[in-house]
Amino acid sequence: MRVTVLGAGYMGSAMAEVCAMRGHDVRLWGTWLDDALVEAVEQRKDHPRLKKTLDARVKPLRSEKLAEALEGAELVVHGVSSDGLVPVLTKAAAHLPDVPILSVTKGFLPGRSGKMERVDVIASEIAGRPLRYVHAAGPAKAIEVARRVLTWMHFASADVANARACAEAVGGDHLRVTVSDDIAGAEISSAMKNAYATGLGLWDGLVGADCHNARAACFQQAVVEMVKLVAAGGGRMESAYGPAGVGDLHVTAAAGRNRAFGERVGKGKPAKTVAAEMLATGELTEGYPAIASAWRWAKEREVGDLPFLAALHQIVWEGAEVAPTLARLELTT
Repeated sequence: MRVTVLGAGYMGSAMAEVCAMRGHDVRLWGTWLDDALVEAVEQRKDHPRLKKTLDARVKPLRSEKLAEALEGAELVVHGVSSDGLVPVLTKAAAHLPDVPILSVTKGFLPGRSGKMERVDVIASEIAGRPLRYVHAAGPAKAIEVARRVLTWMHFASADVANARACAEAVGGDHLRVTVSDDIAGAEISSAMKNAYATGLGLWDGLVGADCHNARAACFQQAVVEMVKLVAAGGGRMESAYGPAGVGDLHVTAAAGRNRAFGERVGKGKPAKTVAAEMLATGELTEGYPAIASAWRWAKEREVGDLPFLAALHQIVWEGAEVAPTLARLELTT
């Protein structure tokens, strides 16, 4: 199978590696921001983010070769961040074949409705036609995916046949894949977990290593709120409780950039400053914009009683002090 991966960052490159492991003909297209990453792959050096040399069957292509990258593709993997989705799909729209699009992109974006929408809705709006969109959720750290560590991913699509086709193409060996038709539940869970994982990181910065009680309490509160948000968006409860929700929240809160972002904010540094510092070193902090977009998404749908999300928005976007804000946090069931 010919597979085209859009985006040569962490997860795009990890998925390219997996597709090569499965014996596919893989083309890894890098955006105009990925030149250094693509160059390393071209020269058969370690990928700067994954710290390993990619499979020789992965063919790197630079940003000006987008049409060439998509020509003849039987599966497209969308590995670009939510910030890059609009510009990349705008350029790709005329060249996208009618094949499943497996997307690891997480978050909400402004839609034509004027409200924040799921990224599958935005993608179809940009393309000007319904896409065979499959959301890839679940606890999947890119470095571990690329290094063959046991991983559970969950593919969801409005047409479950597309999710099954993607699972058959990339699943196997260390990558175990389950499927669902609940794309709303999976996407909302994926978007929200970045916000809540940042909140769990706040305790690491505020208290230090011995904050297990507080983290556990807020983990449970995050799950309670995610279930409510999934229901408000037309999704099913089991998606929030499954790998797309609880599973991904666990791994994101345990390690990674969103937790690190929260920890630094918890130590008292302004969120805007932390985000700028991390971006300068090539660390994309999805949790920073995720808190703002999640809060707006919830308000637009009149979802109330979200004390943890409200506290996160106050701290990260309204400049509230960490300690007194968390001290006032109410826990609900």
